[in-house]
Amino acid sequence: MDLLILCLIVVMGWGAWMGFRRSSRQRQGSASPHHHDTPSQKGSNLTVEPAELVDMPETHSRLFTAEDERHAFEAGQPIWIRYEDKSGVVTGRVVEIYRPSEDEVIYTWCRRKRAPRTFVRRKISHWRLLPERFDFDPIVAQYWDEEWLRERFEKNPWRRWLRRQPKEIADRYSNDT
Repeated sequence: MDLLILCLIVVMGWGAWMGFRRSSRQRQGSASPHHHDTPSQKGSNLTVEPAELVDMPETHSRLFTAEDERHAFEAGQPIWIRYEDKSGVVTGRVVEIYRPSEDEVIYTWCRRKRAPRTFVRRKISHWRLLPERFDFDPIVAQYWDEEWLRERFEKNPWRRWLRRQPKEIADRYSNDT
């Protein structure tokens, strides 16, 4: 009898969850298609995401490989990633690959932070190639050309790097930082 009640509770909970997801998806249907960055709550390891990202069959839970990275770079397509930082906080990000490599680190432009960012490949739990193209920015590429080989303690953060650039370049990104 206890098992029957437990099964009934599970089935009812599942039905309620499916109804919630369905209504949530309908509410988000009018949202911008470019709103893919969804930060987790501070201290939580769960990411709240738009339902359309969760349900997409193209979302991969396998390791994001150097081959996947090179493909995204050559196609000029951004990728959505679910990333866990060193504090354990999981966020969703849309990133553009700027320097494909075999390294453990990927070199990107992060749309959420509006700045160049690195991500450790093994910390990407899910990813998806987005069906759009991004405009390759030669200034971001120049930053990575100069920064990617530096030792960690010698890194030149984006804001500091911009201050050393010609005024017209620094001004172009001043609203982004």
